[in-house]
Amino acid sequence: MTNAPDQRNRRRNYFIKKKFQASFMLKFCLLLILACLIMSFISLLFTNKTLTTSFEGLRLVVKSTADYILPVLASSGIIAIVLVSLATIAVLLYISHRIYGPIYRLEKDVTEIGKGNLTVEVHLREHDEFKDLSDIINGMVKNMKNPLSSSQAKIKELEEEVKGIRSLLRSKDAPGGEIGKKLDDIEKKIGQVKNNLSYFRISPVFLFLLLFAASTASATVVSDDRFSDGSDWTSVNSLYCTVFFKDGVDLAAVNDKIDTYKIDFGLTEKPVRAGNDTKDEIAYKFDLIFFKVQEILDMRPKDLRLNVRIYKGQNDLDRVYVEIFNQDNKFIAYYVFKINTLFTSEEKVSANVLAHEIAHCIVDHYFSVIPPTKVAEMIAQYADAHIRD
Repeated sequence: MTNAPDQRNRRRNYFIKKKFQASFMLKFCLLLILACLIMSFISLLFTNKTLTTSFEGLRLVVKSTADYILPVLASSGIIAIVLVSLATIAVLLYISHRIYGPIYRLEKDVTEIGKGNLTVEVHLREHDEFKDLSDIINGMVKNMKNPLSSSQAKIKELEEEVKGIRSLLRSKDAPGGEIGKKLDDIEKKIGQVKNNLSYFRISPVFLFLLLFAASTASATVVSDDRFSDGSDWTSVNSLYCTVFFKDGVDLAAVNDKIDTYKIDFGLTEKPVRAGNDTKDEIAYKFDLIFFKVQEILDMRPKDLRLNVRIYKGQNDLDRVYVEIFNQDNKFIAYYVFKINTLFTSEEKVSANVLAHEIAHCIVDHYFSVIPPTKVAEMIAQYADAHIRD
């Protein structure tokens, strides 16, 4: 077993800020030399007009006092400068170490805190300089940590609430009062998160983005109308889908474009037709496509319910795509897993288009880990190609 080295024998590193400490000591020594030169100059100036007698050997010599004391001042000044400079360097090195040691420690810890590591605690010795400052920093970190930890806990609770609402919305018999109660709970928790974050003086935009990230799922479940632009929407409910038609969309035209010829061939199970009007026809066709795609892929995710948004034309679809992804749209229809919504238009809707996007929805909900984009696209194309087999 190796013994720990004696702490008293450890070499201390006095040069922490080498460049600054060396510059500081050099300037101080230059100041000392300047002081000695000024003192010598003043002494010579005051003794320049006086005479001093002295014996050099057996002769009596009369000299100017300035000439007499110049060698003495020079030699004594050099000796004093050397000795005092050495002493000054030692003292300044010790003092600067006592100052810059804590500063170095503070710099490292504050840098870590600036990176978001709130587990850091600044430790200085009892008699170190800036001990009070380290206590202030530790108190600041503690005050930051408490509201952020509480906010993280509330965010987890929000996620659980959102899961509960999704389960209720997937159920046909979901009571409106229970959903309303859960929404009230979510609003209350968002208020608590806001209160926690009010400790920090940050911009309102940043606060909004932080809260939006904390409750994105709840926002999408509760209010998917952020794509509506204030327009009225007509909705149709089926077994698997809630289909929203933007104001101005011709339901009859949509019904005609969703051609389900031969789609029901080979199905072991078919959806129930609720009625014969246009809305019932559309609901039946969506469920029929859902049944067929699940049959083709042999994937049947539990409690799956899809939101569908149908717009008038491609321009509306492009605008929404930009809102969601902040880039130009290249598709005639698309499915967004994050908000579990399929987007299409009256212009481009068809049974094959719906089969393709519904396949994306089924794949994303079937696997616990969403497959790579190219794999998911190949599966969706397969469903599209075999929808009428």
